[in-house]
Amino acid sequence: MYECRNCGGNLKFDIGSQKLFCEYCGTLEDPYNVYKERDAEESTQYDVTVFTCPQCGGEILSEDTTAATFCNFCGGATILNSRLGKERRPHHIIPFTKTREDCRRAYAKMVRRAIFAPKELRDEAHIEKFRGIYMPYWIYSFKTQGMVYFNGSKSQQKGDYLITRHYTMQSNVDAVYRGIAYDASAAFADNLSGAIAPFYLEEEKPFTPSFLSGFYADTSDVDSYVYEEEAQDMVMEDGCERMSQNAVCSRFHVKKGKNRNSLKKALQPAQTVKELAMLPVWFLAYRKDDKVAYAVVNGQTGKAAADLPVDMKKYMAGSLLLAVPLFFLLNLFFTIIPTRLLILAALLACVCAYVSVSQLSRLMAKESGEEDKGYQFKLGKGGVVKKKMKIIPTSILITVLGVFCPYILIAEIFSGGSGLMTGVFFALAAAGIVLGGCLKKRRIPFKKAFPVLVKPIAAVMLAGVIFVCNPVSDLYYYGGAAVSLCMVIWTLTDIIRRYNLLTMRKLPQLHKRGGEL
Repeated sequence: MYECRNCGGNLKFDIGSQKLFCEYCGTLEDPYNVYKERDAEESTQYDVTVFTCPQCGGEILSEDTTAATFCNFCGGATILNSRLGKERRPHHIIPFTKTREDCRRAYAKMVRRAIFAPKELRDEAHIEKFRGIYMPYWIYSFKTQGMVYFNGSKSQQKGDYLITRHYTMQSNVDAVYRGIAYDASAAFADNLSGAIAPFYLEEEKPFTPSFLSGFYADTSDVDSYVYEEEAQDMVMEDGCERMSQNAVCSRFHVKKGKNRNSLKKALQPAQTVKELAMLPVWFLAYRKDDKVAYAVVNGQTGKAAADLPVDMKKYMAGSLLLAVPLFFLLNLFFTIIPTRLLILAALLACVCAYVSVSQLSRLMAKESGEEDKGYQFKLGKGGVVKKKMKIIPTSILITVLGVFCPYILIAEIFSGGSGLMTGVFFALAAAGIVLGGCLKKRRIPFKKAFPVLVKPIAAVMLAGVIFVCNPVSDLYYYGGAAVSLCMVIWTLTDIIRRYNLLTMRKLPQLHKRGGEL
């Protein structure tokens, strides 16, 4: 802990003054002018590292990546200097500039736009306090200087022939990119860290541990090479875009095809610098049962992001209010007859099947962490994301829906249509949904796909059977439409429930205890 020179109190970083502040006597200190006299004592017993608070002697609970935390007993801010050794010590830090109140306002503005969000998200009694955490980030800098060589081409039409001339082009390049940041914590999901970007690194300062006093801080547990290729590819893509806008490059079609690949390869950075930095992030947790949803706010810019769950009752009420005027509006232009109603219900079931499997695919990807390179690195997979696998060419389902659907709708509207052709269409559509996995590119196990697909597919197949049988009584069509719509509503509730699973997950690595700010 950092002690006040006047009263011995615990100095903590104050966002407003950007200095260390003693809440007991009001002393302000420059973060670069204070030194720690007492630190958390570290002892290793039975292969376990235990830290004791220098203020009260209590045992400090921490994870392997914790660099700054609070004592659970006295609430004193404690920095674990042994966790900030040479390998993990940041080069720079951006201090917090947004206060907790700033975060509340940014969060409230975001939630106001989410009309279907649960009311608990607006009720402070159900929301944990904001916690300021310095998260580790890898900052990449790239430099390309000198002469580069790449391909260009120019085509000319002469009669029936297209003559293409190929050229080797050269240009002197002097490009420097700095400030490409990726979070270096496996516990911090890439989608959340990306959503609150960017940080403005021109405001960074040389790192000193005193900035961490009064906040939590985590050390890096993801190596720098994990995101290096992605950052480098971003730089080369930007370089290609800028070069191709040049008048000469544009005239020689540098932006197209193989020429672009040649230019991109030529712009590969010759020099790469990787630095570790501590960047400020506010976390807000919303709990429901054993699930936790997180909102994050950029501690420098105030940009907020969250995966907000959907309140089922609000969604259904909103859908009903929207459906009533739509029903009367459609009645002004179309006459609702039994066959059209059944077709519409079956097509809605097809759409619901696609959306439902899409959500299931996303849920599986999130649970496995396959799109989070930091998490994959933590699992020992080197941060390499597996490529998605196609189950079946998407053109099959597109062809089915694109060729048969217009024919059936036109036939039904203008001539009453063919019951047999309509039934065949819906049978093919159901088969396409099953085989194609609703256009998804990830392999979904049958056991997980079946409960999702069985309801909308049953609705589609029921419509197909009714059209093939072509009953005389309209009651069969109305009954089939009613059953199909019930299946659609049932499927919609499944979609919302699965979406909420995407937003409400156990993330114990971000549960910070004690030291409320």
